[in-house]
Amino acid sequence: MQAALQQLATSTAKDRAPQYRQALEAALQASAALAAVVEDVKHFVSHAVLESLGIVLSRQLLLDFAALFAEWARDKTDADVVGAAADGNREAIKGVWQFALDKMSARAVAFEEQISQVREHLAAVLEEEEEWTLAAKVLQDIPLDSGHRAITGDYKLRIYIQIVRLLLEDEDAVTAEAYLNRAALLLPESKDIVMQLQFRACQARMLDFRRSFLKAASKYLELSYVVEMHDSERINALVQAVTCTVLAGAGPQRTRMLATLYKDERVRERPELKQGGVFAILEKMFLGRVLRSSEVQEFAATLKPHQLARLGDDMTVLDRAVIEHNLLSASTLYNNISFQELGGLLAISPEQAERVATKMMGENRLSGTVDQIDQLIYFTSSQVLPTWDTHVAGVCYQLDGIIDAIKEKHPEWVAAVLAR
Repeated sequence: MQAALQQLATSTAKDRAPQYRQALEAALQASAALAAVVEDVKHFVSHAVLESLGIVLSRQLLLDFAALFAEWARDKTDADVVGAAADGNREAIKGVWQFALDKMSARAVAFEEQISQVREHLAAVLEEEEEWTLAAKVLQDIPLDSGHRAITGDYKLRIYIQIVRLLLEDEDAVTAEAYLNRAALLLPESKDIVMQLQFRACQARMLDFRRSFLKAASKYLELSYVVEMHDSERINALVQAVTCTVLAGAGPQRTRMLATLYKDERVRERPELKQGGVFAILEKMFLGRVLRSSEVQEFAATLKPHQLARLGDDMTVLDRAVIEHNLLSASTLYNNISFQELGGLLAISPEQAERVATKMMGENRLSGTVDQIDQLIYFTSSQVLPTWDTHVAGVCYQLDGIIDAIKEKHPEWVAAVLAR
């Protein structure tokens, strides 16, 4: 490779770029060992950044390197290459991309476009290794606000969204939010449907991380109806909508969201919602039934780490949601209850039971009064009609399920009845 490059450097040919490209293609297609190919590619990069070649030729050579080496790298790390061989190839490829960045860094202003492409390829390798934060940092260093080249809004938007997605994988919601805000400024100008959907998905995840569960559930539910998304992605969004609704604080808004999801036929029919007790806990919450610890533990196994983080009172978000739900359920069964008995029902101390009830009453999520002298909580029935409507709706939905089961077992009979 070195001899070929020296010969081309001294050549008087007017257009040497195609010849350099052919030399690089020959090196990549050679049946030599991986180390030999990597060494040849590094020689090519070192040669391409020489000032003696001229800026125009150097830029073209580096663009050719990025395109050809990326294609070669994909073949070396595809699904057919597994085990130690794939890991070794990936390390070598990562080393070449990093070597190219180091070589171009001395003339970063001249090679901004080439550096951006190499950074994207390096980030892709790190993403495959699930090094989310490192991949995000590589993309963060792409010069997007430079005045030395024209950068489209769609390109900036794509990079920002990719950074957000990578940071959220490592649960760095603070940094991710800063880049999501940058992307939001560019979104109105974009006509790319894919990027708009990716932005909405990141927005929903961000609300989830910030524990704005009802808003997140609403965003996830919207995504579950988008026909441009793959069916598996829509169902995953629906599962997340149910999860966020369950984790939300008890109250009228969550009750409305529970009703919306419970009415959705996909929630009752898709097997993905049956796994981990997702539908079971949604149904019990919608019908106002007390949740058992075994059901809660089964559902907790489906949650992500940030959804299991402990709050200031040493309870998880799920613990708080279940306690508040069970307290609402108790308010439909009792006219009054002592702190001691309520604590036993909710599996918490009497003092905690009092604090939870007082907080919910203060936020108008529970109707009642607290008698601290007698240590009693009195529930009022200001929501009798909505509760009655909820129970009637529950019966109707269960009846629909029975009718669907009859249709599956006796389709001829149903057809005959409907034909009358």
